[in-house]
Amino acid sequence: MKVSFCTLGCKVNQYDTDAMRELFINAGHKVVDFDDIADVYIINTCTVTATGDKKSRQMASRAHTLCPDAKLIITGCYAQTSPEEALSLPGVSLVLGTSERSRIVELAEKLVSEGDEQKRFAVTPHGPKDEFESLSVTKEGRTRAYLKIEDGCDRYCAYCIIPYARGPVRSRPLYDVRRQLELLDGEGYREVVLTGIHLMSYGKDIKGVTLSQAIAQAEGLKNIVRVRLGSLEPQLLSDEFIRTLSESGLVCRQFHLSLQSGSESVLKRMNRRYSPALYADCVYRLRQAMPLCAITTDVIAGFPGETEDEFEETMSFVKELKLAKIHVFPYSRRKGTPAYSMAEQIPSAIKHERAKRLIAVSKQLEDEFASSLIGTVQSVLFEEEKNGLIWGHTDTYVKVGVKPNEKELVNAIVPVDITGINRFGAMGVIKGI
Repeated sequence: MKVSFCTLGCKVNQYDTDAMRELFINAGHKVVDFDDIADVYIINTCTVTATGDKKSRQMASRAHTLCPDAKLIITGCYAQTSPEEALSLPGVSLVLGTSERSRIVELAEKLVSEGDEQKRFAVTPHGPKDEFESLSVTKEGRTRAYLKIEDGCDRYCAYCIIPYARGPVRSRPLYDVRRQLELLDGEGYREVVLTGIHLMSYGKDIKGVTLSQAIAQAEGLKNIVRVRLGSLEPQLLSDEFIRTLSESGLVCRQFHLSLQSGSESVLKRMNRRYSPALYADCVYRLRQAMPLCAITTDVIAGFPGETEDEFEETMSFVKELKLAKIHVFPYSRRKGTPAYSMAEQIPSAIKHERAKRLIAVSKQLEDEFASSLIGTVQSVLFEEEKNGLIWGHTDTYVKVGVKPNEKELVNAIVPVDITGINRFGAMGVIKGI
């Protein structure tokens, strides 16, 4: 049968989709584009924001309009937190949450073979006995591979619905981390991103296992020479862990250190469990251990009760730290979270105006960090040819473009003299080849 996928949300969701796609291919089915006619449409949904919910519903409607007779499966975080609503959408045949994706082929085949119009519900509530679902992805079609090694979160930040959508912390066993890395190495990948819902909780559910040990599983491989980490939490960034990162020889010098606000009072209301001072100390210690490393972050604009003074604290804080990039999100009210019922909800216009100001600051900081590389030689993993140039990324995740030469550069890591920047990224000249 023909199967089509649509993915919304984070890199973990993308990994889950890639794993499901591979299961269908291995079972002999054909995967087609989302705009093509298919027998089964699978939408892997997001619920981090109200926009994620809305887009999930829109994509379900789009698939049903395109092919009303096809079987429509809704899976992912929106399906887990709002299963009845998902099941009520026109054309939906099956709702599957954030577990048991390993059964997706069996369930889809049953839908098509039986051919009835009965709606099916296969959402399993999360509980303390949940285990890591060992989905595998070996052919991602990119030069950079993702490896999901952790799922779930138990932090319960005041604004976040994800602990309810993803359940408790579950970790991929070390032997399986190594096995997956060996498979990716055999496919020729040069860089792997270790990702999870709350990556720094990796190993919390397995006695004696740590994220440092997971990173070490990439040692001694033939092709993989870079390991990039997903989002990190400042309150868990110990000196020992930072030393592990700096001494590994594999870890990329780009760290996504989640912030959310530079105001101590806002962080307390968010239940973030750290202060701006602690965050700044983490940045300082990372830079001491790895000079010129890039620190990127997330910031929420317009959290309930955020005053203009508190917002300005955040603006000043990110400027002072000279972060390399900020992912900005206007606060999105999520039913079921403590922040949903907080007083002093910020009007939408103010939230978006503050987000716009933060985005402008982010652009300035991003340009400043890229400019700091001018006159240096950087190792670049080249990924694609576009608009007459070959593009790739440094280990600090700065995009770099060079003119093509006679050598094949895609999937190669080569030294580049950084000569300038423009609105597309840094520009450079290949050195020594």
